[in-house]
Amino acid sequence: MRTGQYRGLSLVELLVGLVLGLLVMGLAAVTFQALQAAYRLAVDRILLEERGQRALAAVAHLVRHAGWRPADAPALPPGAPPVLSGRDDCGQPAIGQALSCGRRATGASDALLVRLSGSAQGSDPTVPDGTMTDCGGYPLAMQAVDEAGAPVAGHAAANLLYLGVGNDGEPQLLCRYPSRRAGRALAGAWTSGALVRGVETLQFRYGVDRDGDGAVDDFLSAAEIEDGGAAWNQVRAVQVAMVLRGERPQAGAGPAAPLLLLPRRPQDVPAAPGSDTVFLPADGHGLVRKVFAATFRLRNPMEHGAP
Repeated sequence: MRTGQYRGLSLVELLVGLVLGLLVMGLAAVTFQALQAAYRLAVDRILLEERGQRALAAVAHLVRHAGWRPADAPALPPGAPPVLSGRDDCGQPAIGQALSCGRRATGASDALLVRLSGSAQGSDPTVPDGTMTDCGGYPLAMQAVDEAGAPVAGHAAANLLYLGVGNDGEPQLLCRYPSRRAGRALAGAWTSGALVRGVETLQFRYGVDRDGDGAVDDFLSAAEIEDGGAAWNQVRAVQVAMVLRGERPQAGAGPAAPLLLLPRRPQDVPAAPGSDTVFLPADGHGLVRKVFAATFRLRNPMEHGAP
């Protein structure tokens, strides 16, 4: 009986097989890392878009409802401040009869102050019915209360949008709104909260109606609008532009490029970084960035020329 011959693998064949196996494993690892990086980048872009739309929604809510008051609300006191006003490059803003700034802002960002009221529940004008909210998401009544709990004439709330830096160094869109006591808005007391993280600059322009026909004649910066209620009461629309950045650095990203913000006007030539037309990120970090811009019209503007 003839027996078969058995042969093993030679050393060369073993080495070739080992090398091929290592190549396959290496290619699999590279492919996995590439897919993982692409997935993280896609998630970063999706979250960036979501945050940008949320920031625009916050601005839209305030601008569109600026000056709103129920039909049965008491008349505004003489010399009431404008329902909407702003300041350019405004850091550490303070709410008063007029908006003031303590220093220059992060990213030369602007601040926007909006006054509005809500609807009351029952006969008490200081108890909200939940149909109107401030920028913090809390319901607004027809009127705020003072320290003694008595109703205060005027709009129930002043809401302030501005840019600040968190404890971790991340720039963010902040909202300042009335503090609450027993569910009622407290006049002259404020609470601040973060709305959206990663906002590097916030710029506003204001569409003014000079002749009272209801149409916007020009878009001006806050510095180009005269101080005083009569000038701000001519505002009929607000342009906003924000730059938001992602959270994950991109491998191999080059220097950050200038980003165009608000539409360029004849007086904006040449447009320099730091203006409301062009923004140049101070430190690239290889982060994804996107400009979110929109124009919102006031639904409740003051009468033309009102004090």
